[in-house]
Amino acid sequence: MTKTEVLRRELDKFYTAYDNDAERMYGLAEKIYDNRGDKSSLAVKAEIIGMICERARLHIFRNLPFFFEFSCGRSRYDWGGLREGTAGRIMADKCTEHWLDAYADEMRSYYENGYVHGWNNPVGFDHHCLGYDTLLRKGLFGIIKDIRQKQKTEEDEERLEFYYSALDSLASLALLSQRFSDKASALAKRCKDGELRAHYEKIAKAAESVPAGPAQSFYEALCCILFCREAIGSLEGIGVSTFGQLDRLLAPYYENDIKNGRITREEAYHLIKCLLLYTETRFSKRTATRETSTTIVLGGCDADGCTVFNEVTKMVLEAVLEEKTFGTKIICRISEKHPEEYIDLICAIQTANLPTLVVQNDNAHITARVNHGQDIRDARLYVGGGCHETVLANTEVCTRADTWMSPVRVLLDTMKKGEFQSYDDFYREFLSDYAKFYTDVCEKKNKYEAMWKDCMPYPIYSATIDGCIESGKDVTEGGAKYSNTALSHLGTATLADSLYSIKRLVFDEKKLTLSQFSQILENNFVGNDELRRYILKKIPKYGTANEELDDFSASLLSDFAKNLPRLKNARGGDYLPAFYPHDLFRDVGNKTGATPDGRLSGMPLSRGCSPSEFIETDSPLDIIHSMKGISFTDYTESFCCELTLPRIEDEGVGRNVVSTLIKAFLSVGGSTLQINMIDKALLLEAKKKPQEHQSLIVRVCGYSERFVGLDSARQDEVIGRAVR
Repeated sequence: MTKTEVLRRELDKFYTAYDNDAERMYGLAEKIYDNRGDKSSLAVKAEIIGMICERARLHIFRNLPFFFEFSCGRSRYDWGGLREGTAGRIMADKCTEHWLDAYADEMRSYYENGYVHGWNNPVGFDHHCLGYDTLLRKGLFGIIKDIRQKQKTEEDEERLEFYYSALDSLASLALLSQRFSDKASALAKRCKDGELRAHYEKIAKAAESVPAGPAQSFYEALCCILFCREAIGSLEGIGVSTFGQLDRLLAPYYENDIKNGRITREEAYHLIKCLLLYTETRFSKRTATRETSTTIVLGGCDADGCTVFNEVTKMVLEAVLEEKTFGTKIICRISEKHPEEYIDLICAIQTANLPTLVVQNDNAHITARVNHGQDIRDARLYVGGGCHETVLANTEVCTRADTWMSPVRVLLDTMKKGEFQSYDDFYREFLSDYAKFYTDVCEKKNKYEAMWKDCMPYPIYSATIDGCIESGKDVTEGGAKYSNTALSHLGTATLADSLYSIKRLVFDEKKLTLSQFSQILENNFVGNDELRRYILKKIPKYGTANEELDDFSASLLSDFAKNLPRLKNARGGDYLPAFYPHDLFRDVGNKTGATPDGRLSGMPLSRGCSPSEFIETDSPLDIIHSMKGISFTDYTESFCCELTLPRIEDEGVGRNVVSTLIKAFLSVGGSTLQINMIDKALLLEAKKKPQEHQSLIVRVCGYSERFVGLDSARQDEVIGRAVR
């Protein structure tokens, strides 16, 4: 049995029988909260963190070289954030009725009528990134030193309260790490097996060194990243959904260790595999359907703009290919400066039918951030925060991936207003209607986001993010350098094709009035099959390389971004324009009536910036070329194009196809690209005989799953995706 198989078995055995001590730990946290008296929320949170770090039961694995697992109520399939039973989220539970439930009540009409899909959150509790650079460079004690310096000259009571809570919480986290060191030392002393004793001794030394102090080696850096990600997520009830730009973070340690003979490539490679297998096994990716909300970001550039591609990049991609992992989502940042070897590794994974990665274009993402007022050095360090939506490492707390809005649903309302003199008049009215709708949603979010600092502060997370120590503010009250929000829109092609159909049928060809068209849609095209056939067959559609429609779509998306009101959130940050689809195009489509593009009621909306599924295209290159006029830099979020291709058995041919598509995507200035390679006959067979196809993996949206683990509706949606 290989080392990795032994590790898989140990992790699975532990988590299958995992006693997360939820009742005891939650009860202790509840007692602290109920006896808070006049203590501030920050003080209460620090006390709860201290209790968990002191009282939680620890576990150290025999075959995992890292340390982190402790019982605080967090379940096996919980990645952090607001999850039931976790002691670190007790404060949010106590505020649920007047905070989360009250917000959901105000949004309910929008949810039920297909205008908005959301998780009943006024803010995003998941998809965040720690300040890993600061943690690795300074350690907890270095951050504590910085806070004490600020504290000396501070007189404002609220800022001092933040400093006190951050100091106490950071000290508690250091204590937790020391407890792991002490436990590992005790295990080593009792151990008669020399190899196992050395394992525990190595962990004991690392846990004593990091995260308390700066990382000194590749191993310590990786221990620090995993420990802080897991510990802070559990202690603070926040979804730290990424390990960060791992190759940039780890390369200096790896290179120094190799130079000084402290590590071999084989040893470093094994550590990378252990990191991937932890996510894979904890979330039972081989046997269950569980979203992990875990990413690793590779490639791209550093803050100076220097291209990142190194041995760590290669090891991560090689490990994914060797172990066939898909639970940790790999975000491959790329530009025309990256070598062919990088593209080849990406293509090798894709053609091995491991749809676990996406490609993001540095030029588009960085430029978009700079265009919206963020410093270029900060913008260069963007990461995929949970799926492929983005956040700036170290400097930004952007709440997103919690609210999705449907422009086409508002369009259907605008159509009901009666007749307009011209298409331009109608178009302006739609944009105005959407701006009012958008403003209303933002105002509702702001009302409840203002409560965040009192209901769920994050003193440890805040201390790692630039701006918080300087301002003396928690991230929940706007302490971060960038405190933004991105509300995501859905149905790009549905919207573009619908508006173009209205323009052609009502205003250019005058085949019917707007009111008549609206009524036909209300009736789901019943009795109007000929009109629907005309719309589908005779009116051009986005993604078919029609120059007129491509220009129309590009102009629409530019107008749409400019028309969104430039609003501030409750933390003083910006609302950023975004078209991040996730897989909600399906759920929102279920609640949306027929649309002017010929789509029937209940059908999914279009995905990302891809064509609608019922539209036939001749080539995936047509879709990419349709994007050439779109200014993706108008949108700060990941504007994803998904291509569905047939499986290609010839590996060489497959790599050439994928490589060609990636290069074409870069040439037109695309934002994010993900590829699914599907054999429809194989999927149909797998649905009938699931036991024979347990390892068949498909890309759902920003994550991948075993096909047989999906529910029937999602299986049918994947099967029904047009190959293009």
